[in-house]
Amino acid sequence: MTIGIPIFLLLFVVGVLYTFGKHVKNWDYSISRQFTPILRSINLVFDGLANAGAGELLNDVFKIKNEFARYGKWYETISAVTGLIKQYEKDTWLRKFLKILGKNHCEEAITEMQKYYYKQLFTKK
Repeated sequence: MTIGIPIFLLLFVVGVLYTFGKHVKNWDYSISRQFTPILRSINLVFDGLANAGAGELLNDVFKIKNEFARYGKWYETISAVTGLIKQYEKDTWLRKFLKILGKNHCEEAITEMQKYYYKQLFTKK
């Protein structure tokens, strides 16, 4: 894992520079189409890092009691977990704050897989 981080980071930087150079050289309008997935990926990486890194803090601040829908998993977004917490436990000021990204942002951030998985967990309780 330690060796993977610099290799992936280097590949990312080289790939972004290549993509940028390829499309700017010809002033091709597909540059936005090429960079949208890159920017989305960067956003998801930082969201996962924030969720994993601040998971315990967020669980303590919001006094999350359930053992299933909790912050701290790197593969889930903060918005999706916030939506799940609203659905299965309580509403938080974070969900109200994240409304700036869209009226039902947290609810819409929950993937179909998460809906199925957490529904199964909470119905077994």
